Amino acid sequence: MHRWLFPGTGLFLILVGAVLLLDPQSYLGLYATSYDPGMDFPARRFSPAVLALGVVLILARTLERGPFLTSLCLISGLAFLGVAATGVHAWTSGTARPAILAAATIEVVIASLYLLVARRMWSQ
Repeated sequence: MHRWLFPGTGLFLILVGAVLLLDPQSYLGLYATSYDPGMDFPARRFSPAVLALGVVLILARTLERGPFLTSLCLISGLAFLGVAATGVHAWTSGTARPAILAAATIEVVIASLYLLVARRMWSQ
């Protein structure tokens, strides 16, 4: 299962990272209740990390099962749960638009898939 999960998620992260780098206003405008041009700088500054994580996940698709890959699945699952939680928290505090709930749902699905893969790898 990780052979399609890693590249799929990696491509998704590369897309998000590219949007943060090239057009942060479109990303921030979709989720934030208010937009300020000063928000572009931190979004652009963070984008290389998102792009790099996407590349790492794409490259990880060829790794054989083992402790590193299991840990990477666990870490990725927990990271996506954390991202989803921050989105829900932002929505409940009034700083994010309802669109963040759709994003959080997708993030929880991705997290669940990673945690499922980690569990399967751990038990084998």
